[in-house]
Amino acid sequence: MKKVISSLIAFAMCLSLASCGQKSKYPLSGIKLTETERSWTNPDKEYSGLAELYAGATCAGTMVVATDKETVYLYAEDEKEKDGKTFESQDTVFDLGSVSKTFTAVAVLQLVEKGKIKLDDTLDKYFPEYETGKKITIDNLLHMRSGIPDYNNNPDPFWNISGEDAANQKLSDVYFDRISDEEFLKALYQAPLGFEPDSQFEYSNTNYHLLAFIIEKVSGMKYCDYVKKNIFDKCGMKKTTSMATGDLTYVPVNFDELVKYNFSKDGYPACPNSTRGDSGIHSCLTDMIAFDRALFAGKLLNKASMEILLKEENGYCCGLVKEKDGYSHSGSSFTCLTNNRIIESKEYGHIYVISLERTGVVPKFSGEDPMAGTNFTKGAVKDRMYTNEYAGLKIKIPDGYSVIGEDERQMNMAEAIRSVEDSKEKTRLLATCFDAWVWDGNTGDSIMVNFLNTKRGFPGNPGLTEEDYLNLVIKQQFEEFKIVKNEISKVTLGGKEYTRAELNMEIEGKKSFMYIYARKLDDNLMVEIEAGGISGKTTDDVEKMFE
Repeated sequence: MKKVISSLIAFAMCLSLASCGQKSKYPLSGIKLTETERSWTNPDKEYSGLAELYAGATCAGTMVVATDKETVYLYAEDEKEKDGKTFESQDTVFDLGSVSKTFTAVAVLQLVEKGKIKLDDTLDKYFPEYETGKKITIDNLLHMRSGIPDYNNNPDPFWNISGEDAANQKLSDVYFDRISDEEFLKALYQAPLGFEPDSQFEYSNTNYHLLAFIIEKVSGMKYCDYVKKNIFDKCGMKKTTSMATGDLTYVPVNFDELVKYNFSKDGYPACPNSTRGDSGIHSCLTDMIAFDRALFAGKLLNKASMEILLKEENGYCCGLVKEKDGYSHSGSSFTCLTNNRIIESKEYGHIYVISLERTGVVPKFSGEDPMAGTNFTKGAVKDRMYTNEYAGLKIKIPDGYSVIGEDERQMNMAEAIRSVEDSKEKTRLLATCFDAWVWDGNTGDSIMVNFLNTKRGFPGNPGLTEEDYLNLVIKQQFEEFKIVKNEISKVTLGGKEYTRAELNMEIEGKKSFMYIYARKLDDNLMVEIEAGGISGKTTDDVEKMFE
């Protein structure tokens, strides 16, 4: 089964470590959320711009925004921990999932500094029976360029099995720790590579699981003991563990499917051994901020090692993803969704935005109805036809497309609002309403219908035209992706005139398309339809859906 997967302060002993000798005026440990007040915002003018950007942001769990010195914003949802008494807080423990990879990368580079590992070591040095390992290096593992298939997300080639039932059974064995290290390595030795090592990028959990094995071999310590002694303890991370069970304090929800496939009995993971290195670290906001601050203050790695950690190859560094304004890594683990983001800022130094959430919950976000003050009426999907009477819009949903439910749409919008840094973009998002979203699970193509409250979303431009709006969208896409073609033109669909933007892009070396149609309905309301994916559909393919 595949799922679409897509803080603050240390304790007093760690303050000088995390903030380079500067004491925090508002240490995270001193911030107390009440039963009725579930968020806190730094009142100092020094942080007013940053605080305004994130004020009101929420999630289905806990979230913090901080700088190298100070706590800026804290949120915890109105839910209790598994003891049934304690409200969620900055100390609620979640499963980090793939955010754990950052810790593994740091551990490897620490051992490189000590001369126990070399980045150009090939894997046969550590696994003599692995013949293919002669052409795969430690550096390849760190940067996801090994070609080794993912034992978790692509189980068939790694485990030499075929079919969904076999994959589910094998994953069940992984998730309940019924796979020994010897069995894992035996599968590795026989697994075909997906590509020649160092020739391309492909995310694979196997890479970081193997790095955990190597850490154990060269340090003579269990992975969990190594990271505790050399990372957790150095950062004052009192609640953080690795390879542990029973210490998670959040409450999982909506895990029936996990039980159905025998992946979990109670929504919590039960595989402390099988996912070490690539997942399985449990932590909270307080500890994560201590880690981030220590890492970027040079307390865990020297300058040369930090340069290696942050060296980008195809967008992936070492346990971190390169972004236009910094670095991040996200993770998902059964009933958790996590994100650790480090933004590089001239004004504040590093800005840390960390969220630890429960999956299966629709996050709430503050603010009035985005369509307030407009004539918006909600559309509906029936008999494979989306209809919005006020917009005069009908779109026939093609065979193979599935309707994305209301919960998922709202979750996506909440995530977008929470994660955006640009204040103008945030304003626009807060004035946007998803009305329909369908996608093809085989090709990844999707069609999304949005309505924009132009008066609220573009307060400084009341005369915003469709072309103005599309140019803003194109500018944003240029900043994130390589655009090889963009054109704006007029087109008539279903008897209505739209302004159309055609974008052909390259994302991680893959060609993709995006066609965006915009039409003003009245002075305050604009409808926008986005069609995109990688299947190579033309405008004719998309526009024949309009009626």
